[in-house]
Amino acid sequence: MRQKIKILLADDDPVLRRLLPSQITADDLEFSAVESAKSVLGKLKEEDFDVVLLDVNLPDISGIEILPAIRQTENAPEVIMLTADKSLQTGIEAMRRGAIDYITKPANSEEVETFIRKAVEKRRLVQENERFRAAVRQQNRNLVIEPVHQSAVMKQIFAQSETVARLDTTVLITGESGTGKDVLARWIHSFSPRADLPLVSVNCGALPENLFESEFFGHEKGSFTGATTQKIGLIEAANDSTLFLDEIGEMPLPMQVKLLHFLENGNFRRVGATRDRQSDVRVIAATNKNLPDEVRAGRFRTDLFYRLNVIAFHLPPLRERTADISALIHFFLEKLRSGFNRPNLALSENAKNQIKNHSWEGNIRELRNTLERSAVLSPTDLIEEIYGLESQNLAPESRLSNSVSQPLTLAELEKMHILRVLKETGGHREKTAVMLGITSRTLYRKLNEYDVKS
Repeated sequence: MRQKIKILLADDDPVLRRLLPSQITADDLEFSAVESAKSVLGKLKEEDFDVVLLDVNLPDISGIEILPAIRQTENAPEVIMLTADKSLQTGIEAMRRGAIDYITKPANSEEVETFIRKAVEKRRLVQENERFRAAVRQQNRNLVIEPVHQSAVMKQIFAQSETVARLDTTVLITGESGTGKDVLARWIHSFSPRADLPLVSVNCGALPENLFESEFFGHEKGSFTGATTQKIGLIEAANDSTLFLDEIGEMPLPMQVKLLHFLENGNFRRVGATRDRQSDVRVIAATNKNLPDEVRAGRFRTDLFYRLNVIAFHLPPLRERTADISALIHFFLEKLRSGFNRPNLALSENAKNQIKNHSWEGNIRELRNTLERSAVLSPTDLIEEIYGLESQNLAPESRLSNSVSQPLTLAELEKMHILRVLKETGGHREKTAVMLGITSRTLYRKLNEYDVKS
């Protein structure tokens, strides 16, 4: 059964209050009628209405004056003004104060019904949009990883980030690979006024240089070979939301110029387009590089660095905040217990000591992967041995002493280390890049130098 559309008619003319509802005979419309502004507000407190037909000249208070109060009620109805004034001034003022439209008296019943149905459709779309935004907010909360820390420095960082989140300013997050820069970025977005929309993220180190502009700004159909359809870029997709630029230090210099131009005025142009567009985007950038050093080396623009470095957070490596390790172990073990359906999974004292004595050069990512590897390889639910730590902790010279007798160059040491890690991962290049703390693009370039085909 279709739900009734409820209309509240507010007019001081008793004839109109009686005739108009009787002339509109649609079964899905249900009318109530009152004669004063005070009665309108009282009725709205008692029940919900979809539309209010509000006369301008009510006996106690002008309809124009109570319009804002109506629009501020819970589950506010749409308001259509009724006026005998044939000039545009009254109608324009009513719409400025929140009315969806106005009808000049005398109005026939068909015209009134048309206006009512337009107002109901608008209200339905607004409610659907609110439900969609609520669903997105919930989805965003589900995607946000609750920060896990015990150290004073991390507590301070996340406390400050909640304050910064509410300010619509650019944020730069620095720190070694695996320290949780993406977690902090999502945390900031979740507390921002833009949290109704999903965070848009991109790893600048994973994009081929020739696709940067198209990925960021989009392109028009036919703008280059292979552009068979129009494409919306990341900046346009992130309109009214947050764009997370991970590994910003890997962005090529020509793209840095165009990104800076966008950050300065909000304008961008799709590849192959002839006019500029605008997008309202908050940018959070992250890098494991020392950007001042990159600036001095000529690999990163000074002006872009200062434009990004409005608010900066530096995440210290795990070895400098060992107080967080116990909390992280507890968090990851809970995940592994659930994921592997092994509710009794635990660490022995020996395993805990191994973890305590390790330097964790790969930070949180290394800790997570090491615990997962040890859980998989442990024959029982009590993990007695932390697998993979010994080879990581040995100094380079001791690892190589059994195989080489002559001093090696730095390039040879690097090659041997990369190939060893590649072998440990079974040739999985993405995992290798993560373990080495470099981007996939850098790894591919190194392997090409070494002439490694597979």
